[in-house]
Amino acid sequence: MNWKPIIAGVDQSEEGVRAAVAAVELARAAGTECCLVHAVRDPAVQLYHPEVSVDFSEVRDSVLAAARTLVKASLRNRVPAAVVEKLECRFGPPAIVLADVANERNAELIVLGGKHHVALGRWLAGSTAHHMVRTHDRPVLVVGPARHGAGKFERVLVGVDLSHAAKPAILAAERIAGVFNAQLRAVHVVEPHPWIEVPPMSQEELQRNSVEELDRAVWPNLVYPGAERLVRRGFAPDTLAAVAAEWNADLVVVGSHGQGWVERVLIGSVTERLLNLLPASLLVVPVCAPVI
Repeated sequence: MNWKPIIAGVDQSEEGVRAAVAAVELARAAGTECCLVHAVRDPAVQLYHPEVSVDFSEVRDSVLAAARTLVKASLRNRVPAAVVEKLECRFGPPAIVLADVANERNAELIVLGGKHHVALGRWLAGSTAHHMVRTHDRPVLVVGPARHGAGKFERVLVGVDLSHAAKPAILAAERIAGVFNAQLRAVHVVEPHPWIEVPPMSQEELQRNSVEELDRAVWPNLVYPGAERLVRRGFAPDTLAAVAAEWNADLVVVGSHGQGWVERVLIGSVTERLLNLLPASLLVVPVCAPVI
């Protein structure tokens, strides 16, 4: 199956540059187009006053040109010149601009640079990555720390649970692993059962039931040559992060359970926690509930 275009949100930061590098490398390996996009604050919105009639067209043109020049300078010598020259700059909030471009180009996925934010900052405003993962219906790739920023994913780790999200996550992981001829490892985390369960189940019982369900419904979807299967105990996001660190994974793939905007906004999911930990690059695959 041919890849659709890949969209990367970029700015002058090192995280933005790493996103561009990763997107270009992935697009090259997949044989598809890469489009770099930069969102710019609109001066007309910031300076508008209802009692003052001003033509902001020249100001807007100047702001857009200046932004394009600065971002192109930060990308120079890191990204091929032909890709940099096609940099698209638009006015608007980053998440909205990226979503618009992705929809216009029917993009395969959106690539962003990962930034760490304190909990209060995430709660009040949130990062573009958090916002895109919560609300967008396309896969979002958040590029991790510098040592994982080259975009050549040689070790791909996919986290699977026992829900309908497992298969799409596996398919996405196999798709990316395939273009890089990467190693692939799948891990399922057996979490402690809620204490309200009656009768309570022991960890041994939980793991035995999980292994049976994995064998029946999940592992048959894993067809990538040489793929490994792991079962671990613990809290899912922390255990996935630990496995990624132990194995020195370049990319972690998870399925997002958000079935709608409200569910995705809720804080505390595995995806949110992994975005905060960011042990490697993270690919979040949105998964809708099955039709019953």
